[in-house]
Amino acid sequence: MFRQITLGFVPGLVAATLLAWGCDRAATPVSPKPSYGAGGSGSCPAGERFTGSGRIDPPGEKTTFGFHVDARDWCRSGGPIKGLVHSVIHPTKTRIHSVSIDDFSSFQDPDRGGRCAAFSGTARVKDGHGSWRQERFGVIACDNGPRCSSRGPGPDRYGISLEDGRETGVTDRRLRNIHAHGGL
Repeated sequence: MFRQITLGFVPGLVAATLLAWGCDRAATPVSPKPSYGAGGSGSCPAGERFTGSGRIDPPGEKTTFGFHVDARDWCRSGGPIKGLVHSVIHPTKTRIHSVSIDDFSSFQDPDRGGRCAAFSGTARVKDGHGSWRQERFGVIACDNGPRCSSRGPGPDRYGISLEDGRETGVTDRRLRNIHAHGGL
């Protein structure tokens, strides 16, 4: 009845293909989780910079997020990726703050026609009042057109996963907006 897909650490091209597949359907508790594997310079046809903030409500988990990722140097020459990711999974009071982003790719959303980014790195993670620890994370963010626009079928989508197996699935955004800059 439930199907679990574990991506683990996979090379960039394979990860981008699997992540594109995960971005093309509504999230379910068993949807594929974003990859947190690192590789060489990314493939960036759908944009080199993504920004966003908002809220998603995967089953039983209100999650808020904010991020900005600038991968222009990465996409052109394998240089550094600039950016920051913050997410809070509210039921468990899990806070995720990126320390580094070291992998990025972008692709067209095959189902909704928008633009998606998959990026990963290392984050400080804290559950409730516990101690901070470092852990790998992966994110998929999809811009399917601005609110009140006919440019895309919407809604935008966001998903985050942690190396320990916790993940939200790629879920329709409820509030705010995700924006792809440049590309296509």
